[in-house]
Amino acid sequence: MRKFLLAASLAGLLLTVVPVRSHASAQQSSQGQQTQTDTKTIMGKITSVGNGGHSFALEVNSGGDKQTMQFMLDKNAKVQGKVGVGSDVTVEYQPVEGGQNLALSIAPQG
Repeated sequence: MRKFLLAASLAGLLLTVVPVRSHASAQQSSQGQQTQTDTKTIMGKITSVGNGGHSFALEVNSGGDKQTMQFMLDKNAKVQGKVGVGSDVTVEYQPVEGGQNLALSIAPQG
């Protein structure tokens, strides 16, 4: 009888823990959606491509000074036309934690 009560108590505990975890995931997802809508656009010249084509550096003019920004690409990034080192491009991106930038779309200028 004790084994049955212990098993029933553990099953009840598991049932109360699982919904709490899925609720936390739902909150994280909604926060992720808020971040996804915060997109920016910048123009510049690609100066290097790395990580097997999954990252690139972009030289941009910021108030007359040239700066280099780093971008990463994932499987959802949209690359329009042919772009590579030396290409002038427009990049739509989303800043993510850790100072990284996730490129959402890359298009050649002009």
